[in-house]
Amino acid sequence: APGQLTELAVWLIRLGIQVSYSRPYHPQTNGKDERFHRSLKAEVLERHTFTTHAHVQQVLDRWRQVYNTERPHEALGMAVPVTRYACSLRRMPERLPEPEYGCGDEVLQVNASGVVRVRGEKVKLSIALKGLQVAARPSENEDGVIELWFAHQRVAKLDLKTVKP
Repeated sequence: APGQLTELAVWLIRLGIQVSYSRPYHPQTNGKDERFHRSLKAEVLERHTFTTHAHVQQVLDRWRQVYNTERPHEALGMAVPVTRYACSLRRMPERLPEPEYGCGDEVLQVNASGVVRVRGEKVKLSIALKGLQVAARPSENEDGVIELWFAHQRVAKLDLKTVKP
Protein backbone atom coordinates (compact mmCIF):
# COMPACT_ATOMS: atom_id res chain seq x y z
CA ALA A 1 0.00 0.00 0.00
CA PRO A 2 1.24 3.56 -0.61
CA GLY A 3 3.30 4.81 2.31
CA GLN A 4 3.95 1.35 3.72
CA LEU A 5 7.59 0.72 4.46
CA THR A 6 9.15 -2.44 3.10
CA GLU A 7 11.79 -4.50 4.90
CA LEU A 8 14.32 -3.03 2.46
CA ALA A 9 13.26 0.52 3.34
CA VAL A 10 13.53 -0.23 7.08
CA TRP A 11 17.02 -1.66 6.54
CA LEU A 12 18.08 1.43 4.55
CA ILE A 13 16.67 3.80 7.19
CA ARG A 14 18.54 1.94 9.93
CA LEU A 15 21.71 2.52 7.88
CA GLY A 16 21.00 6.27 7.98
CA ILE A 17 19.65 6.57 4.43
CA GLN A 18 16.71 8.86 3.72
CA VAL A 19 14.14 6.90 1.70
CA SER A 20 12.02 8.84 -0.80
CA TYR A 21 9.32 7.73 -3.17
CA SER A 22 8.23 9.04 -6.53
CA ARG A 23 4.61 9.74 -7.28
CA PRO A 24 2.68 6.54 -8.02
CA TYR A 25 1.73 5.99 -11.67
CA HIS A 26 4.06 8.78 -12.87
CA PRO A 27 6.98 7.05 -14.63
CA GLN A 28 8.27 10.42 -15.83
CA THR A 29 9.50 11.06 -12.29
CA ASN A 30 11.68 7.95 -12.62
CA GLY A 31 13.24 8.81 -15.96
CA LYS A 32 16.66 7.30 -15.36
CA ASP A 33 15.15 4.09 -13.97
CA GLU A 34 12.75 3.79 -16.89
CA ARG A 35 15.60 4.39 -19.34
CA PHE A 36 17.72 1.71 -17.65
CA HIS A 37 14.86 -0.81 -17.82
CA ARG A 38 14.27 0.02 -21.49
CA SER A 39 17.94 -0.68 -22.27
CA LEU A 40 17.93 -3.90 -20.24
CA LYS A 41 14.82 -5.13 -22.01
CA ALA A 42 16.03 -4.26 -25.52
CA GLU A 43 19.63 -5.39 -25.14
CA VAL A 44 19.21 -8.47 -22.96
CA LEU A 45 15.70 -9.76 -22.47
CA GLU A 46 14.50 -9.46 -26.07
CA ARG A 47 17.74 -10.77 -27.62
CA HIS A 48 18.18 -13.98 -25.65
CA THR A 49 16.33 -17.13 -24.78
CA PHE A 50 17.53 -18.40 -21.45
CA THR A 51 17.72 -22.06 -20.53
CA THR A 52 19.23 -21.93 -17.04
CA HIS A 53 19.77 -19.47 -14.21
CA ALA A 54 23.50 -19.70 -14.88
CA HIS A 55 22.89 -18.62 -18.48
CA VAL A 56 20.84 -15.62 -17.32
CA GLN A 57 23.60 -14.63 -14.89
CA GLN A 58 26.30 -14.99 -17.54
CA VAL A 59 24.44 -12.73 -19.99
CA LEU A 60 23.60 -10.17 -17.29
CA ASP A 61 27.21 -10.07 -16.07
CA ARG A 62 28.49 -9.40 -19.60
CA TRP A 63 25.82 -6.75 -20.23
CA ARG A 64 26.58 -5.02 -16.93
CA GLN A 65 30.26 -4.87 -17.86
CA VAL A 66 29.47 -3.26 -21.24
CA TYR A 67 26.80 -0.94 -19.78
CA ASN A 68 29.05 0.40 -17.01
CA THR A 69 32.54 0.38 -18.53
CA GLU A 70 32.33 0.45 -22.34
CA ARG A 71 29.11 2.05 -23.53
CA PRO A 72 29.00 5.88 -23.46
CA HIS A 73 25.90 7.45 -21.91
CA GLU A 74 24.41 10.63 -23.29
CA ALA A 75 23.23 11.74 -19.83
CA LEU A 76 26.88 11.60 -18.68
CA GLY A 77 28.23 13.70 -21.54
CA MET A 78 29.17 10.49 -23.39
CA ALA A 79 31.24 9.22 -20.47
CA VAL A 80 30.83 5.71 -19.12
CA PRO A 81 29.24 5.22 -15.67
CA VAL A 82 32.38 3.74 -14.11
CA THR A 83 34.06 7.16 -14.48
CA ARG A 84 31.45 8.66 -12.15
CA TYR A 85 31.43 5.92 -9.52
CA ALA A 86 33.03 6.46 -6.14
CA CYS A 87 33.07 3.97 -3.28
CA SER A 88 31.32 5.10 -0.14
CA LEU A 89 33.61 6.24 2.64
CA ARG A 90 31.18 4.79 5.20
CA ARG A 91 31.74 1.22 6.28
CA MET A 92 28.89 -1.22 6.55
CA PRO A 93 28.24 -1.82 10.25
CA GLU A 94 28.45 -5.36 11.57
CA ARG A 95 25.07 -4.83 13.26
CA LEU A 96 22.28 -2.49 12.29
CA PRO A 97 22.08 0.36 14.80
CA GLU A 98 18.92 0.79 16.82
CA PRO A 99 17.12 4.10 16.21
CA GLU A 100 17.80 6.83 18.75
CA TYR A 101 15.08 9.21 19.84
CA GLY A 102 15.03 12.47 21.77
CA CYS A 103 14.18 12.82 25.44
CA GLY A 104 10.89 14.55 24.57
CA ASP A 105 9.75 11.78 22.24
CA GLU A 106 7.10 9.27 23.23
CA VAL A 107 8.72 5.96 22.24
CA LEU A 108 6.24 3.28 21.12
CA GLN A 109 6.63 -0.39 20.23
CA VAL A 110 5.18 -1.49 16.88
CA ASN A 111 3.10 -4.65 17.34
CA ALA A 112 3.20 -7.80 15.20
CA SER A 113 0.53 -6.35 12.89
CA GLY A 114 2.54 -3.18 12.21
CA VAL A 115 0.29 -1.04 14.42
CA VAL A 116 0.99 1.39 17.27
CA ARG A 117 -1.39 3.06 19.70
CA VAL A 118 -1.07 6.83 19.96
CA ARG A 119 -3.28 8.73 22.37
CA GLY A 120 -5.72 5.81 22.31
CA GLU A 121 -5.82 5.63 18.52
CA LYS A 122 -4.55 2.73 16.45
CA VAL A 123 -2.21 3.81 13.67
CA LYS A 124 -1.22 1.29 10.98
CA LEU A 125 2.42 1.79 10.05
CA SER A 126 3.99 -1.26 8.43
CA ILE A 127 4.48 -4.92 9.20
CA ALA A 128 8.16 -4.32 8.36
CA LEU A 129 8.41 -2.31 11.60
CA LYS A 130 7.05 -5.10 13.83
CA GLY A 131 8.92 -5.31 17.10
CA LEU A 132 10.77 -2.04 16.48
CA GLN A 133 10.35 1.27 18.25
CA VAL A 134 9.04 4.48 16.73
CA ALA A 135 8.75 7.95 18.19
CA ALA A 136 5.61 10.06 18.48
CA ARG A 137 6.13 13.80 18.68
CA PRO A 138 3.98 16.87 18.13
CA SER A 139 4.32 18.39 14.68
CA GLU A 140 6.33 21.59 14.59
CA ASN A 141 4.17 22.94 11.75
CA GLU A 142 0.63 21.75 12.49
CA ASP A 143 -1.34 22.19 15.72
CA GLY A 144 -3.02 19.03 16.97
CA VAL A 145 -0.95 16.74 14.77
CA ILE A 146 1.29 13.97 16.09
CA GLU A 147 4.05 12.76 13.75
CA LEU A 148 5.41 9.24 13.95
CA TRP A 149 9.08 8.74 13.20
CA PHE A 150 11.24 5.70 12.61
CA ALA A 151 14.79 6.90 13.22
CA HIS A 152 15.16 10.02 11.01
CA GLN A 153 12.23 9.15 8.71
CA ARG A 154 8.69 10.40 9.27
CA VAL A 155 6.43 7.41 8.64
CA ALA A 156 2.96 8.69 9.53
CA LYS A 157 0.98 11.45 11.14
CA LEU A 158 -2.13 11.51 13.24
CA ASP A 159 -4.38 14.55 13.12
CA LEU A 160 -6.05 14.65 16.55
CA LYS A 161 -8.58 17.20 15.28
CA THR A 162 -10.12 14.58 12.97
CA VAL A 163 -10.23 11.77 15.55
CA LYS A 164 -13.77 10.90 16.62
CA PRO A 165 -14.34 11.15 20.37
